[in-house]
Amino acid sequence: MKAFTYRIDERLALAFPQLEAAEELFALIESDRPHIESFIDVMAETKTLADEKNFIKMKLHGYADGTDYLFFILSEQTICGCIDIHNVDKKIGKGEIGYWLHSSFTKRGIISKSVQAVCSLAFDTFGFNKLLICVDIENDPSNRVAQRCGFTLTSTEPQDALLYGKLRDMNHYTLLKEQFKKGFDE
Repeated sequence: MKAFTYRIDERLALAFPQLEAAEELFALIESDRPHIESFIDVMAETKTLADEKNFIKMKLHGYADGTDYLFFILSEQTICGCIDIHNVDKKIGKGEIGYWLHSSFTKRGIISKSVQAVCSLAFDTFGFNKLLICVDIENDPSNRVAQRCGFTLTSTEPQDALLYGKLRDMNHYTLLKEQFKKGFDE
């Protein structure tokens, strides 16, 4: 994939989203829909290649407006998932991190490294002060990612999200810029 990338390590990078990658990204989603949709029901709205292109266009507009930051996660130059900062509040300098990873790439630390890289970009480049991760209480891998990346569980909110028509309890994790910087200084 030819795109601007932010290198995480020798294998991993975050890539700025490009419309030309829509077909590759859509094929990735299609090949692992049950896994990806288990906690992300909006993926069910991505039914065609045109839907994927429209999603990327929407995220690119959000990037231009400073309200949304999407990155493709690359492993050995192959897209294996996505990570973004959404629900951005520019006044406060906060946003929410969301991510998904193809099941064939799980249990390798890819998401944890990607979250740490996005935190670094958010705090050092985009001027954020606070990042959130909201996770379904039953999504054990994502709860572990938030904890491993230094986020603090600030609340468990009952019936806080709707997943396939059912209200779900969510854990809310927070990381402040000062906490992130302190973690690197120690």
